[in-house]
Amino acid sequence: MAVPSNSAISHQILNPLQPPDWNQLRGMVNEAAAKRLTAILCGMDRVEKQVFALRGMAMLLVEERELFRWVLDDEVGDYYVSFDKWLKDTCPNSWGYCRDALRAVKELKDMPFEDLLQIKRCNLEQLKKVSLSVRLLPDVVQAAKSLPEKEFVDKLNKQHDQHLDVKQPVVMADSGDLSEFEHAIEIAMALEDCHSRAEAIRVIAIDYTQEHETEYLAMTAQEETA
Repeated sequence: MAVPSNSAISHQILNPLQPPDWNQLRGMVNEAAAKRLTAILCGMDRVEKQVFALRGMAMLLVEERELFRWVLDDEVGDYYVSFDKWLKDTCPNSWGYCRDALRAVKELKDMPFEDLLQIKRCNLEQLKKVSLSVRLLPDVVQAAKSLPEKEFVDKLNKQHDQHLDVKQPVVMADSGDLSEFEHAIEIAMALEDCHSRAEAIRVIAIDYTQEHETEYLAMTAQEETA
């Protein structure tokens, strides 16, 4: 997998997002303010697309070389010995996202990294399910870069005989219940060897259904006869 040079990365994708001077923008004439704000939004849109692949590549390099062993774990006063603990301490708010990114970069290692940077996460996830002979086709790569997920999936299904579907979002918990929701996902990922949050949510749903299915069927049958 081709990886951009350090200079290319720093120039193209790693410029930090510096907050602008909002008061200065408020004082600009309309045309200048419009151009500046449009540039800011366009820049963030490009970064949004690139973040997933960037995280995946960074994770891959850390994992391959066990670089976490060179980072001090403040909790124990020694270097990390666990990749998983290093990740959860380093990215407590996004470690699940980072694991998904790592998996995507691994599974799409046949594609140039420059292409991955131009494809949104949803389309990268769909490409993981596509055969190697199809996902490397120039028209498929271009479609992954430019089309919304639904249109991209339609193209793959109709023109390349794939059998993909578009995932539907799961309604998140209220802020007060979010910690319990996240803890349940963490347990499922650890105990059931789930490789993504989606898998963990599915396991939780299956477990609850199996535990209460008989009770539910009895209740609905009673309601129907009432």
